[in-house]
Amino acid sequence: MQKVATAPLREQVQPEAHPVRALRPVYFYLIVSIVFFSDQLSKHWVQTHLIPEGPSRPIFGSAFLLTLTHNTGGAWGLLPRGNPLFIVFAIVAAITLLYAYHRMLHVDLLVGTSFALALGGALGNLTDRLSLGYVVDFFDVRIIQWPIFNIADSAITLGITLLIIHFFVSLWNEKAHPHTPPAVEPAEAPCSEPMQTE
Repeated sequence: MQKVATAPLREQVQPEAHPVRALRPVYFYLIVSIVFFSDQLSKHWVQTHLIPEGPSRPIFGSAFLLTLTHNTGGAWGLLPRGNPLFIVFAIVAAITLLYAYHRMLHVDLLVGTSFALALGGALGNLTDRLSLGYVVDFFDVRIIQWPIFNIADSAITLGITLLIIHFFVSLWNEKAHPHTPPAVEPAEAPCSEPMQTE
């Protein structure tokens, strides 16, 4: 007499996915801190040595100057009385950047750096708006029609630029090397082994 014993299927345990960050958190927050403190220290120096809306201090002749302004709105005079709105926007942007950095499954060096630059800049301008009611701007580029800006604005702009570069580089790599999905192996069939009984 023979009995057939069926072996149970092996359970396949999927490993938990962990974030992969080319830019480690210690370096991420180091960049944020450098941007933030550089922005705040430069604003303190400018407010100590220049008069708001007063004479400019030439740096490179008439092409690049330091001109102290107090901006309660956005760039190019956008929403001149919109300081409360920009406070809300800056808080939301900062929370979003932090959440994205810590929750994305893969953060490469370029993306992580852009997040850190933008976060440091957002916190710098947010500190101005909360403590002063306006943003301190002082970089005055006269060779082009560009609004007066500060280090925080520069960091935010650079961060956005890096994200755009990353997007187009990724798009180019995807077109040059299209992703081929790996072949799916068929599920292992349950094995049946005859058992001899006496």
